[in-house]
Amino acid sequence: MQAQGGDAGAVNHTVAIVLATGNRDKVREIRPMLEGLSPMLRVWSLADLGLSADIEETEPTLEGNAGLKAAEVLRLVAPRLGWFIALADDTGLEVDALGGAPGVRSARFAPVPEGTSPSYAQNVEHLLRSMAGFDDRTARFRTVMAMKGRLPLPGGGLMPIDETVDGRIEGRITSERHGEGGFGYDPVFMPEGSSRTFAEMRIEEKNAISHRGRAVSAAAARIRELMARCSFEPTPNAIRP
Repeated sequence: MQAQGGDAGAVNHTVAIVLATGNRDKVREIRPMLEGLSPMLRVWSLADLGLSADIEETEPTLEGNAGLKAAEVLRLVAPRLGWFIALADDTGLEVDALGGAPGVRSARFAPVPEGTSPSYAQNVEHLLRSMAGFDDRTARFRTVMAMKGRLPLPGGGLMPIDETVDGRIEGRITSERHGEGGFGYDPVFMPEGSSRTFAEMRIEEKNAISHRGRAVSAAAARIRELMARCSFEPTPNAIRP
């Protein structure tokens, strides 16, 4: 991750939830699920804070990569923010017929020239080609979210935060693309019990059942618990993203 110029202002007045991703699609999905948790909480993307993300996902597990990203964001924002939680996720699509692949390499599944990254469309097409001839098309999405940061304790001091939550959903891989919404593998993933892919659903419908929605819901519940244990003093000049 590399930091670029920018000043978010006096964000110390509130608890900043910093989404540790440069992926605008993820920010668009996650932010609505966290806003409104508390009047003392503000959700920031890296771009809001003048940062850009280029995190090399070197860990062999989703848990490892989520923790790696959260730790790097914590290092960058700790000198600038008072109370904050860096929230990072790593998501994998696990296809049974492919032995659990692409898994931790879901974002880098399709073969591309060295030094480049595959597009969503390239990953989807490579998945469909890899599954040609397979009758077993069962799969699942799994998201792991890491939370690292600090919150104020009653009577003074800071409470360090270092936790993970997860979410998953079972489904199947369709034989061709369906729908224009969503991102990633959404056009070919049909959740269990549904006749539509994620890409055919409105974002609110997807968030209500998706792996990421479930992980964010678990994170939100835990953030509520943590904030209930802390001490806050509202301020009239809280900064919004």
